[in-house]
Amino acid sequence: MKSNGDSYQVNLLVTIPIVLITGFISGMVGVSGGSFLVPLMILTMSVPMHIAVGTSTTLVTISAAAGFMGHMGAGMFDLFLAVPLAVGGVIGAFAGAKIALKSKPKNLKYLFAGTQLIASVIMIINVL
Repeated sequence: MKSNGDSYQVNLLVTIPIVLITGFISGMVGVSGGSFLVPLMILTMSVPMHIAVGTSTTLVTISAAAGFMGHMGAGMFDLFLAVPLAVGGVIGAFAGAKIALKSKPKNLKYLFAGTQLIASVIMIINVL
């Protein structure tokens, strides 16, 4: 019988290559890898929703910081556009985190799936 440690090692062998590929593709097309990482952590690693969202947020923050440095270094940064968006993002993040901590994980899963579905439909419409 496998221990939990063995199970996590097998899951990591599957998860790490998928995360690397997801990060690469996300970086190429300019979308957040968080939309792929949360379901990946939940389905392959049995991570609770709250932990998966927090972990994904941390990873996306690091990735976004790297992207910001790259764009700023290339001279592709508009301070007058970035500041209001950043302020709105911070306010929304604090409000969302506060609500998420009080929500049932099942409801968070439905909300996450719904937002991903809407984003997918919008992207498909834009491509067509």
